[in-house]
Amino acid sequence: MIGCGLFTFAARFVMFSGIAPKQLPNWLEDALSYVPLAVLTAIIVPEVFLAPTGGLHLDGNLRLPASIIAISVALITKSVLMTITVGLGSLWILNWF
Repeated sequence: MIGCGLFTFAARFVMFSGIAPKQLPNWLEDALSYVPLAVLTAIIVPEVFLAPTGGLHLDGNLRLPASIIAISVALITKSVLMTITVGLGSLWILNWF
């Protein structure tokens, strides 16, 4: 635990002390722009496609059409709030029917 605390302190100290460069290289900034997409994909895809037992769940999976609707809204509106609202709303409506 002490080692983790020291590592966390050192990583933050370097950024605020002026030792590190003020701007990251362009190639690193380009690579870091894909991190949110990769993390969200790793979180969302198992929730949509995997059953609670761990197997692939496609038959009768209401999360699949709701996620397709949410992806469509995201591509059209580019709004996170609208995507979440429509995605959850469509899942609730599909569960209701």
